[in-house]
Amino acid sequence: MLKNLQYSKKTSEKLSDELHNLLKAQEIILEQNASLAEKQQALEKQQHNLEQARLKFRKRTIELFGKMIDLKKAKKTINHQKTQLEDQQNRLISEQEKAAKFYHRFRERTIELFGKMIDLKKAQKTITRQNKELEAVNTTKDKFFSIIAHDLRNPIGGFLNLTNLMVEEYDQLNDLEKKNFTLSLNQSAKQLHLLMENLLQWSRAQAGKINYAPKKYFLKELIEEQMEVLRTNIEEKSILIYISSSKDHVAYIDVPMMSTVVRNLLSNAIKFSHPNSAIHINTQRNNNFIQFKIKDEGIGMNTETQEQLFNLGSSRTQTGTNNEKGSGLGLILSYEFVKQCKGTLKVDSVPQKGTTFTIELPAAKNDA
Repeated sequence: MLKNLQYSKKTSEKLSDELHNLLKAQEIILEQNASLAEKQQALEKQQHNLEQARLKFRKRTIELFGKMIDLKKAKKTINHQKTQLEDQQNRLISEQEKAAKFYHRFRERTIELFGKMIDLKKAQKTITRQNKELEAVNTTKDKFFSIIAHDLRNPIGGFLNLTNLMVEEYDQLNDLEKKNFTLSLNQSAKQLHLLMENLLQWSRAQAGKINYAPKKYFLKELIEEQMEVLRTNIEEKSILIYISSSKDHVAYIDVPMMSTVVRNLLSNAIKFSHPNSAIHINTQRNNNFIQFKIKDEGIGMNTETQEQLFNLGSSRTQTGTNNEKGSGLGLILSYEFVKQCKGTLKVDSVPQKGTTFTIELPAAKNDA
């Protein structure tokens, strides 16, 4: 029995231990269940999170797919817009090229029109100048015909009258009368010759047929040559001529032109000098010029006559002290010839006291 009790005790203890172990195992199982529950919750949470992530991913995928579609559309739109832009750029370049060509043509046309405007202004100036020149030519022509009509008629008329008288009454004329007629014919011939000489020289000058050919020449020699040409005129009025000129006074001149000038000025001085008076001719060096003066003691002229002396259209002529006639053309021709010789011609006169003509001519450079 004791054995039974002991056995029962052992059994009880064993059962107790097993119960304890069972309880402990139960606790462990509960703990594991709790842990499993927690893990289940965690798993469910993870599944929920995964589901949310999947939904987000799906949504994002749908969005991205939409964006891809939009991007393709956008690319297509961009390509289309790029093509349109390129077309616009090409059209713009074409328009720019057209505008450049138009501007170039416009500029050329503007320059052409501006040139034509300048040419038109030049033409207008030329026409104005030519009109003035034409007026001057007409005035000159009228004066020229006036000279021919009046001044040629006088000596030719004198010739005609004298020759008619000599033909009709030659046998009745004595030697003195014949001599006087001959002297008158000679005077008319000299007037006619001088006038014709001036008319010829003037017409050649106007036509540009006189060439300017300057060279060195002694003025004193030129003066003496022309004095010999006019010797008869000088002696008829018993005029004394005083020359003050150095052989060193060498001018650079066109000799034929200045011969005409000196002859005309000296003839003019003789014409308006009183008988038995004097004419003073002198030259002097003035830097690069030779100054040449012809001074008479004749009838002189007023200021108005002096101002018009070298103008063919309005020049006035005076009668000489022996009723010599003149056209005024000689002084005008002299003025033009002096200018062509690169010089100047001036006049200074006082009525009843005389006249002084002053010429400045280029001096020969190596004769300083």
